[in-house]
Amino acid sequence: MASERIVTLETKLSGLGVSPGIAIGTALCLEHGNGNVHRTQLRTEHQVGQEIRRLRKAIVIAREQLQTIKRHVESALGAHHAYIIDAHLLMLEDTGLIRDIESLITTERVNSEWAIRVVTDRLMRAYSSIKDEYLRERGTDIEDVMNRLTRVLSGQRTVNLAQLPSHVILIAEDIPPSYAADLDFKHVLGFATNTGGWTSHTAIIARSLAIPAVVGLHNALQQAATGDAVILDGLSGEIIFNPSRETIRYYEARRDSATFGPAKSRTKANEPAITQDGQTITVRANIDAITDLEDVKRYGATGIGLYRSELFMHSGDNKIPDEEEQFSEYRRVAESLGNTVVTIRAFDLGGDKAPIKGAEKEPNPSLGLRGIRYLLHYPDIFHTQLRAILRASHYGRLRVVLPLVSDVAELRMSRRIVEEVKTGLRSEGIPFDDKLKVGVMVEVPSAVIGADTLAREADLFSLGTNDLIQYLLGVDRINENVSYLYQPLHPTVLRAIRQTVLAASKASIPVEVCGEMSANPAQAAMLIGLGVRTLSMTPTSVPIIKNLIRSVNLQDLGRLADELIVKCATAKEVEELLFRELPRRFPGFFAAWIG
Repeated sequence: MASERIVTLETKLSGLGVSPGIAIGTALCLEHGNGNVHRTQLRTEHQVGQEIRRLRKAIVIAREQLQTIKRHVESALGAHHAYIIDAHLLMLEDTGLIRDIESLITTERVNSEWAIRVVTDRLMRAYSSIKDEYLRERGTDIEDVMNRLTRVLSGQRTVNLAQLPSHVILIAEDIPPSYAADLDFKHVLGFATNTGGWTSHTAIIARSLAIPAVVGLHNALQQAATGDAVILDGLSGEIIFNPSRETIRYYEARRDSATFGPAKSRTKANEPAITQDGQTITVRANIDAITDLEDVKRYGATGIGLYRSELFMHSGDNKIPDEEEQFSEYRRVAESLGNTVVTIRAFDLGGDKAPIKGAEKEPNPSLGLRGIRYLLHYPDIFHTQLRAILRASHYGRLRVVLPLVSDVAELRMSRRIVEEVKTGLRSEGIPFDDKLKVGVMVEVPSAVIGADTLAREADLFSLGTNDLIQYLLGVDRINENVSYLYQPLHPTVLRAIRQTVLAASKASIPVEVCGEMSANPAQAAMLIGLGVRTLSMTPTSVPIIKNLIRSVNLQDLGRLADELIVKCATAKEVEELLFRELPRRFPGFFAAWIG
């Protein structure tokens, strides 16, 4: 009896495309982490002393490994990306963190691996409760460093990512930052991970290198085996295992017909974004620290639309920087951008945002003391930051926007504090821009409904669509049970944006969008159709969005937006009509999207 031949069927999974492009190659399944960590009881003081020395030796080795990886990053990606590894090195020098581990070893007489696991779990529980995606992703840095330390202690060998076989597509639960930084970039065709988001280090590196990447696949690692044929589509967010010959030929044709992502778009990065009918759209960048400034210039952004100032915090203890530290940072940003606009968001603290050491826990942080409420509750923090911003405004074109404003009373109280700070600076003879613009972040329904009132007293609107969508639809986008309801193209969201734009236009103030919708090509087109004329996004997305703007006609986009709002009752209907009409009305749109 002839043996049966096992036929493996083509399988497709869908996730979130975070870096466009098509990769066709061989799967390399990446297993990492510590596995099971066992507790060993130390019986004598001598053993405890030996264990402390063992831990400290491992820290030295881990630091040497990270220094090697840092040199690799600087060589392959440039010095501006080395901050990823710098953050890890700082963690290994964090005396508080190391002291906590050593204290557990001493008081509970346990081995280093167990102490590291306990401390890491505590920290990860704290980070997992943070709703802000960027800050939550930074918890992976801590886990990555602690896992590295555990591997050094155990003598565990890992895959040498600096020497990979050709044409591999990495598939993993996630790709920790230091793993991603240590990659052999010439041989990696793409990334596919079960977890991760738009702001993860893996996504950032993938976009920088124009390597296709898909995250949030949930069970890609379970579906794949090293050596499998794989197709990765970083535009649609799909991965195909064991593709048929017909499927391979189809994707080869698509891959070969265009260069994807920033690599090709970047050739026109510094050219203005002008629509087919001659209208200029301003495209700015979102940044988290001064280390991002090089990318702002490299990718052709016209200034900074959102500087998340709360991320400028001391590592480990979340201490608020003093006035001189803040002034120095803001001045460097202002001087670096010269006469180009820099919009600083006042500290968005409290609640589910950047936690402050010793802050009281709240039962419902999303509706609690956060944003402008926090700053008005702790005016000394607000006063200090405003002094630093105003002093730095003498050296460039700074603006400030207030987070989570819910009504005009908060804006008026904030303006009174601004005037108090100005009076103090005048009395000290310190120069500043007396016409510093003060705007509001439109992020809650009351700000949309009261947009006409706010617009009469604000200098600009900055639409924070990430929070606005969550508050409008009552959806926690990181809750897997309801995240499918987080719908940027929901008709209610589109009407809210339209209402805000109209209120701003009536008051003759600018309205800008700094949320993730700006970086999504189809959603960015929708925003422009709704009347938004300034978009701000992660720097690496700027060239692609500029390319798209050049492919569309402003008047036609406006008519399409009107049709969508009138005709569609659900987000699905909006998406179907939008994706049908965009290529029909603007034949170059999707060609621009993929480069």
